[in-house]
Amino acid sequence: MSSRSEPSAMGCTDCERIRPGFLAQPVNAITSLALVAAGGLLLVHPQLKASRQRPELRAFAGLTVLVGLGSAAFHGPQPRGAQRMHDWPIAGLVALAAATPAVRVMRGVTALPGWNRRRGVALGAVAAAAAASYAGGRTTAPTCDPDSVLQLHGAWHVLSAGGFFLVAEMLYDSAERG
Repeated sequence: MSSRSEPSAMGCTDCERIRPGFLAQPVNAITSLALVAAGGLLLVHPQLKASRQRPELRAFAGLTVLVGLGSAAFHGPQPRGAQRMHDWPIAGLVALAAATPAVRVMRGVTALPGWNRRRGVALGAVAAAAAASYAGGRTTAPTCDPDSVLQLHGAWHVLSAGGFFLVAEMLYDSAERG
């Protein structure tokens, strides 16, 4: 971990003021932990019990945890390599989420075995709110208040955690059809 005393440029586009000390952006660092929680919950979620030993669910859950840890490092202590810790797991998680149904279609099996209307509507609502939070949480957005304890980029972290959880349910809950 870095013993940074001066603020860095990492996270400068995410509205919250970058401060000296251990947590450069405390709200954004702490809300990143929602992704860690979502990844952990995927491994104990009752509806995913049958899929827990499947390597792709474990990979999805692990990448979700890594996204949260990387984001917490990026917005928090900002150690050397924090940008890569932040970006690479995101790319891996998105790639896995896109590749899994594509591979299933090529194999002639159901692409989203856990899809149902309720989950689809919920994911659409979460994705819309997340997109609005992301846009509103940019430093250049008129809604940006860098000193507020309510950070829209932090809401983006929490909403993304919920969205990835819903995606995992659709990808790995084979008990639910709809």
